[in-house]
Amino acid sequence: MDWLANLDARIWQAVIAGLFLGAGWFVNGLLNRRAAEALRQEKLRDMHRALYAEIGNNLANLWDDARIESYAEGMLERMREDEDFVPFIPREHNDTVFDTLLPDIYVLPRQTIDPIVAYYSQLKSLAALVDDMRGEAFKAMSQPRRIAMYSDYIEMKKQALSFGRYANAVIDAFGKGGREAAEAVKLEFNTPAEGPSDQLPGSE
Repeated sequence: MDWLANLDARIWQAVIAGLFLGAGWFVNGLLNRRAAEALRQEKLRDMHRALYAEIGNNLANLWDDARIESYAEGMLERMREDEDFVPFIPREHNDTVFDTLLPDIYVLPRQTIDPIVAYYSQLKSLAALVDDMRGEAFKAMSQPRRIAMYSDYIEMKKQALSFGRYANAVIDAFGKGGREAAEAVKLEFNTPAEGPSDQLPGSE
């Protein structure tokens, strides 16, 4: 080990400086990763809160299965009695928050992406059907065809209600207990809302 003692002082200075520099890079990288993860977790919580609020508001407007059925039966009865009656179907915009957050949807964990995307996909399908039912082609249909289409509309609203309850239950569970709690809730629901995240980058 004598050769170490005989090394030029300038070499020792360079070695020590290199060690400090390397340690600084390591610590700085570690801190940056921690800061990035903290920012990601904060963004995830904010997105969950916003989506939970939007879904909850829509669920309140959808009533419940019994009230939807009761309203639909009254409308269908009127359609059966009056061949010329065409129900007015209002447009609904219940996906503003989701559309705004869509570019960052990859931030969400797989446990919540699946039910969230399933719910909003149902809303968009429902909106497309509503547009069809507000068109001239719907008015020109025979009443039996309009009745069938209106019945499909009601069933899609009920499915949206189911998907929305499922999505918010999973979001709530994730916020309180993390991934395991969300998975436990998913097992309790008999809702086929799996798969949409397979096509989304960064979901895990």
